[in-house]
Amino acid sequence: MTRDLISKTTRNEFRELLAGYTLREIEMTFDAGGFISPTNYPPVGGQRRSLVEGYYANIDFTSASHDKGLLAVYEEIIENLTQAAERRPEHNHPATINALLRRMERDGFRCQDGHFVSETLNLAIVHAPSLVQLTEESIQEHVYKARHKIANGDPAGAIANAYTLVEEFLKQFLRKTGTASNESEGDIRALYKAVTAPLHLDPKGESLENYLKEILEGLQRQIGGLFELANKASNRHARRYNPAPHHAKLATNAALTLCEFLLDSHKYQQKRQEGRAS
Repeated sequence: MTRDLISKTTRNEFRELLAGYTLREIEMTFDAGGFISPTNYPPVGGQRRSLVEGYYANIDFTSASHDKGLLAVYEEIIENLTQAAERRPEHNHPATINALLRRMERDGFRCQDGHFVSETLNLAIVHAPSLVQLTEESIQEHVYKARHKIANGDPAGAIANAYTLVEEFLKQFLRKTGTASNESEGDIRALYKAVTAPLHLDPKGESLENYLKEILEGLQRQIGGLFELANKASNRHARRYNPAPHHAKLATNAALTLCEFLLDSHKYQQKRQEGRAS
């Protein structure tokens, strides 16, 4: 029988916290993990608890890809509690945080730079499907989520969504092309550098025209800029400043442009290979 990667006891601890959130906060928190809001869910003791139960009911707790998304949800909760502790030190938030971290440690997860990491999960994820797929529809779906957050006053969350889209998209390309990589790598600069060879996007390539080299060098700088912005002004880590909505729009549009270009480049390379084989 397949074992749950995150135990039921741990999930219940986080479930109780989530049930105390507002409906909008619950949706935003699960959205951080890439989960779509459930349309139908049975009433269980009020709207908020029912919504949480609806999300939980659609999660496969034996799936590495679902558990990866759930970890992002739990990271969001820890981050929210940490910020609340800074604002209201008289409350008992630190004790709650420590209790949750101990529970996660019992399940084999340690918190590192705001993220839960586990060797067991890393091994399971290698052959697991990603929450982001190599399709135009998947790009648009995640861009929609980011723009929805901007419209609802959450630019930091939108930047985190844009970053996650690019990170998962790059990892999908590495898997698709059979390029060796570290599945736990979260630095999109390193991930993008790894995909430039199989997709022939290295700006130093001798066969490229100078104007194309300049554009590709611009994409590298764009990746670096998104990395810095996400680290300093998103929900991925403790924010150094609160971003303006137009900064979130810039990050979202940059992620959209980059992913669409990568997808088109991948399709182009596939056709070239098919042409050589025929």
